[in-house]
Amino acid sequence: MNPRRSALHARPARGGRPALRAVVAAALVAAAVGLAGCTLGPAPKPTPTPLFTSEADAFKAAEQVFRRFVDAKNSAQNGEKAEDPQDFLAGAALEDDIQSLREDEKSGTRIEGTSTVLSFVLKKFDAESRTVESVACLDISKSRLIAADGTDATPPNRQPIAALTIKTMPVRDEMRIFQISGSADACK
Repeated sequence: MNPRRSALHARPARGGRPALRAVVAAALVAAAVGLAGCTLGPAPKPTPTPLFTSEADAFKAAEQVFRRFVDAKNSAQNGEKAEDPQDFLAGAALEDDIQSLREDEKSGTRIEGTSTVLSFVLKKFDAESRTVESVACLDISKSRLIAADGTDATPPNRQPIAALTIKTMPVRDEMRIFQISGSADACK
């Protein structure tokens, strides 16, 4: 027998023992015959599950996506591997973030440090559009704007706590932030 041939190509051994190839072929034929009578019916259609079923659920989803966004942004700002902050954004918020990153890259500025969500308060829920408007208070005192030359360019009169209006809505069955803007509401 040629030593370079595999067991699948071996000829039957003397004494009538079938080769491995014949055994495998017989097993495959038997399996095919057994399965031929089995047909699958139409696949059941999944029942769509709403992202939220109440105002409380909508608010909880909005808060969760904002907190995850802040955590991802903090990690990205500090060079850590994490979720992409833009995965939590849509619409104007995504466009603004992309533009801000382009401007930072062009000017050589960057943000270092962390921001912390102090509070997240429901302001308005629209059941028809499924949008949630909230006010978030963000402690930004531990973050700094760093200039291209490495110096701290944080405005000296910047307040340590920022009030933000956050608007969220479901996009492809996941809650997304579609607008972040300054808020006239006071943080407590």
